[in-house]
Amino acid sequence: MPAHKSLRDLYLIIEKRLVFLQKSILRILSDHKQKFISLGISHWKTPIDIRGKFNFSADAIDAILEEAKLLGVKSLFVVSTCNRAQFFAYHHNAYILKELFVKHTKASAEEFEKHHFTTTEDEAVHQLFELCCGLDSMMLGDLQIVNQIKEATKYANQKDMLDGYSHRLMQYVLQAYKDVRTHTEINEGPASVAHGAVLFIKERFKSLAEKKIVLFGTGEIGETTVKNLQKHNYKEMVLVNRTRAKAEALANTIGVRVAAIENLEEELKTTDIFIVATGATEPTVGPEYFESTNKKMLLIDLSVPRNIDTSVDALKELELIDMDQLNNIQDETLARRRKNIPKARTIINLHKNEFYDWVLMRELSPTIQSLRDKLHSFTAVELEQQKFRLTPEELDKAEKLASSVVNKIANQATEFIKLKYRQSDDVVKMVEEMFKLKP
Repeated sequence: MPAHKSLRDLYLIIEKRLVFLQKSILRILSDHKQKFISLGISHWKTPIDIRGKFNFSADAIDAILEEAKLLGVKSLFVVSTCNRAQFFAYHHNAYILKELFVKHTKASAEEFEKHHFTTTEDEAVHQLFELCCGLDSMMLGDLQIVNQIKEATKYANQKDMLDGYSHRLMQYVLQAYKDVRTHTEINEGPASVAHGAVLFIKERFKSLAEKKIVLFGTGEIGETTVKNLQKHNYKEMVLVNRTRAKAEALANTIGVRVAAIENLEEELKTTDIFIVATGATEPTVGPEYFESTNKKMLLIDLSVPRNIDTSVDALKELELIDMDQLNNIQDETLARRRKNIPKARTIINLHKNEFYDWVLMRELSPTIQSLRDKLHSFTAVELEQQKFRLTPEELDKAEKLASSVVNKIANQATEFIKLKYRQSDDVVKMVEEMFKLKP
């Protein structure tokens, strides 16, 4: 073997070990206090071209959960939608989570650092509440994200990656979601990406009576778009989907035509509005689809990553609109929804405080239980000494009286400990020392 080759191999081995050592040191030096962490990218500060690089496939989510488990992460669920890619974890080291996040995307570490957010503790908890209640959606009040988060937590639980903290947090979050939906108008009226697309079309064209619309992709967003368009008088609508049966099932419910995917280019020759929502990971529509088209056409891409190649926008007769542009559409529905934000946040804060009461009791429970046991042990000793002087009936009454007194003292002590613990955890140490609770 040539000397230079063996040296190169040795260098690679040393480099790998140094990287491993660096990561190990970072893990050791990090704050070992477990905390709730949220990190990722979203539509708020990440443009659509970059968001497309952060899309997690089902296989990627599987790999993330498996690797996280090996790295000692006890709880992690992954949310991946058109508008965000996000981790919610209960762990002590955000650095490990960031590395894991970037590893399973098409983005670079530099792109992640530029566009990502990381929140911990109350800020992360509050973000999850607002996200599920529609306050952090691209379209205010869009509650579709709730089902996606429920699926994410359900899958994490199946993989044994959802701990008691995250499970209980989701219970309070979902109750807040139900109350916000019931007691506010934050989701009243149509306001979603699909609704935004229809609003844009209505602004662009005074009438749809002479317009042919082709929709490519009949998934959730595509179906919602079609149903929104049903309220308007268009000339013709054609559905195209890779699985024809799915398009036909939708077409039969609303009375429109289905075209084979092989005939899409032919259909586009006479199309005025072309909407794409295929959910593919790469562009499915390129300039070649429009080589035989000479008429003006509005193209709306409802996908992240983009499903229409951006080079199409350079063609003279075509206008390409993406989801970020639709986000600028404003209407009366969104204006009404904004008025409900304060009320929604009040509801969120009520449920968040209830969750923190649970967290507090979970942290204090061992101390409080030890205190109760110690107080009961005091009365047990006294009753043991007196039992020969008492009749069975008197002893029974004495035991009940002692238990009642202990419970009253313990309940008052619990409220005092909870109150003081919010100010300083020294109160736990004080109680433990006072009653000799620790061996």
